[in-house]
Amino acid sequence: MEQTRQFTDNPYPNNQNPQADSPYTAQPKPYAAKREDTVYTKRFKEHFSFFSIGSLLYAIFYTFCLYRNTSGITYPFFVIGTLCYFFFSMQKLGVPYKKDSIFYIVSIVLLGISNCLTNSPQLLAMNKCGIFLLGFILMIHTVYLDKNWNFPKYFCALAQMTGTIFICIFRPFGDMISYFDAKKKAKDGKNSNLIPVLIGISIALPLLLFVTILLASADAVFANIFIHILDSINLVTVFGVILMTVITFFASYAVYAAFSMKEVKEEITDHRTLEPIIAIIVTVTLSVIYLIFSVIQILYLFIGNLKLPDGYTYSSYAREGFFQLLFVCVLNLLIVLICLYLFRDNVVLKAILTVISGCTFIMILSSALRMLMYINRYNLTFLRIFVLWSLAVIFLLMAGVTVSIYMNKFPLFTYSMMIVTVFYIGLSFAHPDYWIAKYNLNPQHIEYLDEYDTRDSQTYLTKLSSDAAPVILDEKTNPYLEKYFNVLDNDGDLHDELLWLNRYYHKIQLLSEDMHIRNFNFSVHAAENYIH
Repeated sequence: MEQTRQFTDNPYPNNQNPQADSPYTAQPKPYAAKREDTVYTKRFKEHFSFFSIGSLLYAIFYTFCLYRNTSGITYPFFVIGTLCYFFFSMQKLGVPYKKDSIFYIVSIVLLGISNCLTNSPQLLAMNKCGIFLLGFILMIHTVYLDKNWNFPKYFCALAQMTGTIFICIFRPFGDMISYFDAKKKAKDGKNSNLIPVLIGISIALPLLLFVTILLASADAVFANIFIHILDSINLVTVFGVILMTVITFFASYAVYAAFSMKEVKEEITDHRTLEPIIAIIVTVTLSVIYLIFSVIQILYLFIGNLKLPDGYTYSSYAREGFFQLLFVCVLNLLIVLICLYLFRDNVVLKAILTVISGCTFIMILSSALRMLMYINRYNLTFLRIFVLWSLAVIFLLMAGVTVSIYMNKFPLFTYSMMIVTVFYIGLSFAHPDYWIAKYNLNPQHIEYLDEYDTRDSQTYLTKLSSDAAPVILDEKTNPYLEKYFNVLDNDGDLHDELLWLNRYYHKIQLLSEDMHIRNFNFSVHAAENYIH
């Protein structure tokens, strides 16, 4: 009798597979285990009540300080309150304080103070970006061991943390359910009533709104009561306040949830694996062009003893090309950094990078000289001041990069952060609008301009913030002001050359009338003294 063959999952006898031990055999992958909580994540969940209530209070504090208030006296308090909440939260998570964080703390506070001392839109925007960036770096520096991190590592960490924060944006809901469930089970072994309560609220609110609308349409007296209530409330303001508070709550909670996960690896991977011959070929071709350009700058612009092309004067030659040179300087900075972080060490490559750095210094000086000559002809603007500031910063950054070519352990990121931060704080407290007005209203520069340039310069002055009021609204520094008041006293018509002054005067007047306790600004207050 023929035996029936038994089919099983394993056709080999005794459950043996001759290929099971082969390293080339694809083994079945186990299901991915859920990632274990870090020490900080466990503490974060244990202190859910602190972080949820703290984020809510912080959101209310944030909205009070900053809602429709970009430059008020509440800004320094907001910055200090944010720092206090951050370090108190780190203490709850068990993250130790680092003494070298003092630089970031002082810089953030100074930028917050600067915000209520100036009314310049450009400075206010850059101050806020600086506070946000420094605050983010402070958080990373506090949570992670970043002493040896370089530029690529920090950029990757910033990008990864940003993505993690977005992923955690709705964490309050899940953490709340888990927290109350754990509390309930620990107490009596039963699940909490939180989910049923939330479902009931979500059903009750739209139902209540629908019934109210129906009743209002059914009874005129009932409708009038609600109309009077709604008329007494600025719905736009209420909606804006609620929206800002809700967004800030979720963002604040997500930030601490993301940092508690500690997903960024602290180890640094050495990416200097590419063949240096690639970089040598590219940089040699660039350095040859840069050397020729640098020699021309020295002979024509710096020394000026060679003949220029027909139709060119030294002033017209110097007043062109500074923006292109600024872009090339930034490009050279990036090229040297890429070569340092991606290509293996090579003596020839280091020498070529040194040549490129030297040529970049010449380009920076050339661009600065061109800009100064351009300012001498067409007066100051904020952009022109910012270009000069950028050139000074790039010069110092390039000096640090040049040192790092020969010193691998040079803390280039820390050095760069300190240079940019210190120089920007200096720019922010310098009030560029004040110096723009002072330079442009100098009688010598006014006489130097033709009629078209004079009108253009006056139009620009009307765009300046209240930082320029001590110059524009002072008879000692503004030669037009006495004539302006004489025309007003005699009820005469303002000429075109005085219309700009009238517009600026009324702009400052409106700013001072709109100022109250919460948005009090020292720059506007100082300008207010000149219109009374």
